[in-house]
Amino acid sequence: MKTNALKQFLKTAQPILNRIPLTEQRSYQTKFFKLKPLPPDVCYETVQDFPLKAEWVIPPDEQDGKVIFYTHGGGYGMGDLISSRALIAPIAERTGIRAFSFEYRLAPEYPFPAAFNDARAAYEYLLSLGYTADNIIAFGESAGGGLAVSNILRLIDEGMETPKCLVVISPWCDLTTTGHTYLTNEDNEPLLRGKYLKRLADSYIGDDSPLNPYISPAYASYDKRFPPTLIQAGSHEVLLDDSYMLCDAIRIGGAECELEIYSEMWHVFHIWQIDETDKALAAIDEFISKRM
Repeated sequence: MKTNALKQFLKTAQPILNRIPLTEQRSYQTKFFKLKPLPPDVCYETVQDFPLKAEWVIPPDEQDGKVIFYTHGGGYGMGDLISSRALIAPIAERTGIRAFSFEYRLAPEYPFPAAFNDARAAYEYLLSLGYTADNIIAFGESAGGGLAVSNILRLIDEGMETPKCLVVISPWCDLTTTGHTYLTNEDNEPLLRGKYLKRLADSYIGDDSPLNPYISPAYASYDKRFPPTLIQAGSHEVLLDDSYMLCDAIRIGGAECELEIYSEMWHVFHIWQIDETDKALAAIDEFISKRM
């Protein structure tokens, strides 16, 4: 599907999706992603000894000893192993590195810190299997991008070794939902709206504060212990300011951060078969290769 036609399709579907109850959105999302073509040579293996639903996403000719630690998006209220494959399977195939994909507990049934604690447990599980921090790549998109950042901040605060590097796509890092692009990009973004994100944010935050740096890592303090980071986002997405804020905070703290903005692209455009996706995946592969 051509880029303009795809954007028009998404813009037509978005208002309908954003109005239906969250539990129905979860079902719709899973059904939709079951129809999406996936790389034929990538395999999926159920993880049996982890308390949450999880799977290995295994590319052909994988690199031994390395793993992508993947936290899925979905506004903290959606996302599962099926929908996750649309992004992480092509990433695993491109990099030749297997991924660990897991389902964390979702809001509003389980507000913060449920997902936050689940991410911590998932990282500990990888370590228990013998993976060293130097061979772990943290990866997440949207809310999963914010969760990946928060999890690393927690590891640093607890004196643990962090993943070798981090890749986040369209990260949701400011749950105050006050970024300027929530307004300026609302007519450009085919997927998300500010009011919808505010509803999701309130469900996840619960009785806590949106300024909690573990909830909104755009407001956290960073230093050189934070791993090298690649942020990718689209110039037309409402969450664009979140990427700018996160990049600025990491760089101010003295850590390495690369920010790539793809012209006229929207939220997590990577799951669609368009030219920009191939460019973005190639850049991710290059970033990981240089640091591993």
